[in-house]
Amino acid sequence: MNFTNQLIGWCLILASILLTLWRRKRSFDNPRYPSYWKHLTAKIVDGFCRFLGLILLVGGVLVVASEFKDTWGAFVLLPVCGFMLFLFLGIA
Repeated sequence: MNFTNQLIGWCLILASILLTLWRRKRSFDNPRYPSYWKHLTAKIVDGFCRFLGLILLVGGVLVVASEFKDTWGAFVLLPVCGFMLFLFLGIA
């Protein structure tokens, strides 16, 4: 087992959790915006944080699962490999 891969995977998962919590805190505060453009900018930033958090979470889970594919990682990697095969065969 490689410790650096595990560390990178868990850091990605932690970063996604922190981004999600930050986005949720911003949406819970219910601020008043002086203009529509500031409101739109805040919504775009929140959407980007949601997307980036999702990508980081998926990447972290895949990195950690690839390290533990002998025990429980196959349950995570099997649907991913099936989807990749689905894409490579051109069925989608």
